[in-house]
Amino acid sequence: MKSTLLTLVILSVFVCKLKAQEPDWNKYNNISDRLNAIQQYGNNCIKKQQFDAAVRTFIAGMETARRASLDSFVCSNLVSLGVAYRYGSKFDSSLQCLIEAKSIANKKNYILLKAMAEIEFYGTYTRMGKSDSTAVTIIRLKDMLPLLDSNGRETAKIEMYLGHNTRHKANYTEALAHYYRALRSFTYLHDSLNEGNIYISLAMTFVNLNQDEKALGYHQQAAKLFNLMGRKYELANELINITDMYYTSNRLDSAEIAVQKALEIGKELNDKAVMAYAYLHLGNIYNYRQKFPEAEKYFLQSIHICESAGIQNTLGEAYEGLGQMYMAQQQPLKAAPYLEKHFLLAKRDKDNGEIIEGLLNMAQNEYALHHYEKAYQYQLSYSSYKDSAYSESTAKNMAEMDAKYQADKKEKEIALLKKDQQLSQASLQKQKAFQYGAIVFLAMILLIGFLVVNRYRVVQRSKRLIAMERIRNNIARDLHDDIGSTLTSINILSKVALQQQGNSNTMMGTSMQKIKERSSAIMESMGDIVWAINPQNDTFEQMIFRMKEFTAEILDPLNINYHFKELGNFSNIKLDIKKRKDFYLLYKEAVNNAAKYSNCKNLDVYLEQDLQHLHLQVTDDGIGFNEKVIKNGNGLVNMRERAEAMNAKINIESVIGKGTAITLDVPIT
Repeated sequence: MKSTLLTLVILSVFVCKLKAQEPDWNKYNNISDRLNAIQQYGNNCIKKQQFDAAVRTFIAGMETARRASLDSFVCSNLVSLGVAYRYGSKFDSSLQCLIEAKSIANKKNYILLKAMAEIEFYGTYTRMGKSDSTAVTIIRLKDMLPLLDSNGRETAKIEMYLGHNTRHKANYTEALAHYYRALRSFTYLHDSLNEGNIYISLAMTFVNLNQDEKALGYHQQAAKLFNLMGRKYELANELINITDMYYTSNRLDSAEIAVQKALEIGKELNDKAVMAYAYLHLGNIYNYRQKFPEAEKYFLQSIHICESAGIQNTLGEAYEGLGQMYMAQQQPLKAAPYLEKHFLLAKRDKDNGEIIEGLLNMAQNEYALHHYEKAYQYQLSYSSYKDSAYSESTAKNMAEMDAKYQADKKEKEIALLKKDQQLSQASLQKQKAFQYGAIVFLAMILLIGFLVVNRYRVVQRSKRLIAMERIRNNIARDLHDDIGSTLTSINILSKVALQQQGNSNTMMGTSMQKIKERSSAIMESMGDIVWAINPQNDTFEQMIFRMKEFTAEILDPLNINYHFKELGNFSNIKLDIKKRKDFYLLYKEAVNNAAKYSNCKNLDVYLEQDLQHLHLQVTDDGIGFNEKVIKNGNGLVNMRERAEAMNAKINIESVIGKGTAITLDVPIT
């Protein structure tokens, strides 16, 4: 009673520790973060081979996703749950989860999740040994490849499984192509576990191709990778594979080093299968060296582990190895029971190859015991089984050859039919080719004609633009050099005359003053006209520079603070001469009016460009005005006319005592 209570207490403490180790999922407020954390924790449990913990985790994730109505997370947790059940050898539960996941993926059109489910179907059917279901799944996976990312993990897994499928069909070249494509993707994704699995598959393929050195190299690469990852179970199995390769090539020392490492890992993990196979290999190695006491010890250890753990496949090999060792020592009485046990296991498993080998061993051993009648019976059975196996093999080969012959025959018939069809279609294709050629030729002529005409138009237009720019340059130069210099002379002479006269109140003085003022105004207007005509000022950036220059010239002497702000990309704006001139003169009028009449202290200029319009706003904090009273003065009419000429919208708002805002919206497309 006390021992029962103690056991219950220990179990409860163990369960509490397990639960305590699991994270508190409620600390994640965001449901997506919580589900991602659950998925990651469950995957880590699978990597650590804690399959029961993984099952609990994925069930929790699935229930959480169902409550939140997140179908994609429900589906992904079902797929992961199927994987956990498969690793735990609960195949029916695995299939049930995958069927439900596939149903959701089909209904919601989750292509990636559907591929993940199909991949795990393949893994489960393979573990269950259902070759028909595996073949059907392979076809579905192959059809899904074009729908997936070529560098994705699912694509790499499908390529790996296609490699397995073609390798089992002895199509080794195609298998290698699939494996190398999968290897590139797994290496790119840093998926070291599957990278190692591909190395194993490549090694097995090269064994089939009788290229043992290449196979050994890939086994060694896989072992190195598993060692770096700390994957001891996979490492132990690869060391066993490496031992096989060394043993078959008679490199016994290397084989022993590899199998001793595998044995250490098997003991550490308490993996009976690895330990049993390691002892079997050590027995074979020492038997080959004729160190029979050591070989006997290792064979007996392997047999003991297999019998206690129920490991049947290794047990038969251990029985045979020990029996053959006793035969080599001329101890047929000791050999007989082990050879018989090996034969009985082979008969139970219906393994014809092992049955034939077992009958031959027993025939030789009974002969050594001088049991000639029994030896003769075993020899007859051996010959019968061997002939039967040979007949089956021959019949199989004959059937394959007949099938190939029928297939070749049909292919030749199909080829002849195709040739007849090709001959009948050849004349039609020639006619069509001639028609298509004529159409293409006409189309080419039309295209060339269009390109020639279009190029001529472009060249002529370019010539006109160049000629126009030359004319504009000449006009600007003539206005500046001839008329500009003449006006400058008039202005200077009027200033000199005023200075010499000294008294500006006379009629002559008044006239000279008017000549000076009007010549100055004409000079300013002439400067604006010359600037507008000159092609070098076609860019809007030059316009902005001139606007800033004018603003500084007007406002700085009056101690008016101003702020000029630009927003947008003005480098691609092109305005024609008329529009550029009207825009600049309208701006000039607005600033000039503010400087002369508003008595403002501050003036803000805001210039913005969007895809289709150019926006200008000039704002002052002056005394304002009533437009109804002065609508015929102060250049307001001119500004509205210039805006109308540009097809622009202008808005003039002025409040007495609060200032004036002039807004201009100019289309630029």
